[in-house]
Amino acid sequence: MSFPSDIEKASHDHVEEFDPVAFSELDQEHHDFLMQRHGSVQLDPLPSSDPLDPLNWPDWKKNFEILLIAFQTFSSTFMAAGLTPAFEPMAEAYGVIVPTASYFTSAQIAALGVMPLVWVPMMNAYGRNGFLTVSTLICAGLNIAGGFCTTYGQQMATRVLVAVFISTASAAGSSVVADLAFSHERGKKNGWWSVALVVGTPAGPFFCGFIQQHAGTKWIYFVFAFMNFAQFILWIFADETVYYRHGPQPEQKGFLRFLGIRKNPDAKLSLSVFFRPFRLATNFNVVMAVIAASVTFCYANIVLVVELPQAMGALFNLDAQQISYQYISLIIGSLIGEVLAGPLSDYCMKRCIAKRGGKRVIVDRLWISYNGFLCVIVGLIVWGVYLYKAVPGHWKISPLIGGAVASAGNNIVATVLVTFAIDSAPELAPDVGLFLNVARQTFGFLGPFYFPAMFTNLNFAGSAGLMSALVLVFGAGIIAFTHFIGARKA
Repeated sequence: MSFPSDIEKASHDHVEEFDPVAFSELDQEHHDFLMQRHGSVQLDPLPSSDPLDPLNWPDWKKNFEILLIAFQTFSSTFMAAGLTPAFEPMAEAYGVIVPTASYFTSAQIAALGVMPLVWVPMMNAYGRNGFLTVSTLICAGLNIAGGFCTTYGQQMATRVLVAVFISTASAAGSSVVADLAFSHERGKKNGWWSVALVVGTPAGPFFCGFIQQHAGTKWIYFVFAFMNFAQFILWIFADETVYYRHGPQPEQKGFLRFLGIRKNPDAKLSLSVFFRPFRLATNFNVVMAVIAASVTFCYANIVLVVELPQAMGALFNLDAQQISYQYISLIIGSLIGEVLAGPLSDYCMKRCIAKRGGKRVIVDRLWISYNGFLCVIVGLIVWGVYLYKAVPGHWKISPLIGGAVASAGNNIVATVLVTFAIDSAPELAPDVGLFLNVARQTFGFLGPFYFPAMFTNLNFAGSAGLMSALVLVFGAGIIAFTHFIGARKA
């Protein structure tokens, strides 16, 4: 069932810290299967001998599933931020002020943070594929309806509902990667959906600025609908990644089977399950990673995306299309950050494991995060200082270079810390993704309420200094402390 190119070759690159008890219990048939499929039995986690086990799927199939969840993760932030170029025309059409129109985005950020707490436990219990497939079709219909809304209340209802249903994917990335990837490749594979989440924020205003300029607001919603329908088609061809390891795979009949929904006997759905992610507040490593990632995401992503139209648009007299060009810098920076993050993170772990004589210490992964924090701090200072010095009406690229550097750093930090958090509690990977998502989205949701006052009172240079200090203390500082504590215990 596998192609030769899909078989992972036996080399030190694929040898991991594995469970010796599980290894000792392998029967000969299981051992031979793993050697034929993976070229090694030293795998974490250890797959079953079932070819249908997602860990045993061909690499192309695993990558398809992860890229698909990354695409839907991308669309969640793309659609929330993509309305930015349309705030002014929507405010005029609905008879409200521009700050009130901006609540279309703020409301979606809040929903994207909270709703995964509901969706993810349900997907763990009944499978992810059915929920992800149906939700995209519902979102397509809601976005078509958004193009025909005539009142503020109608549009707010469609935006909130879109966020509610698209959020099925916004915190499921870590779960899908945990279902499909071994620990030695989680850094790279988590980076795919992590960069999609981050890039979606500047990509939305970038593409939608052109749409707003040449086709009008309603076509922004229609483009969203096209994206959702494409996702719906792709999910039809995807397979379920939730795997039952303690007996025959559960089956469902009738309409539920048609929807791809099946009950997993391993998952017990109760009220306590929906609050379980908050138990990770007692896990020191996870909490430190979540705080650092949330602060960095807010000040190296949200603030740059939200303030760019007001800052550069007003300062340099730019129209919607010209404003959209500015977001290219943030997209390029994020992509560069991912190139430097996931593969470099995994490579660093392999080197550290080799130097420690085969011992795997999860805090070793944090070495790469310091590069990200440094880029964020330097990038924010360049962005703020050059905006402060800019002459009105005379466009300069200098602030955008700073924004690109900060975006690259943010993606390095996000990829490394997400993987570190999951390594700290691998058995709770879905809960880690939820806990991180709630914290990051909530902190990001609060930002736009105080950003204007901060820039008014401190100007761009002073605000950049303040944000850099916060990243230094609550980002790099607490991660360095975590690194120190973990290294001493190693």
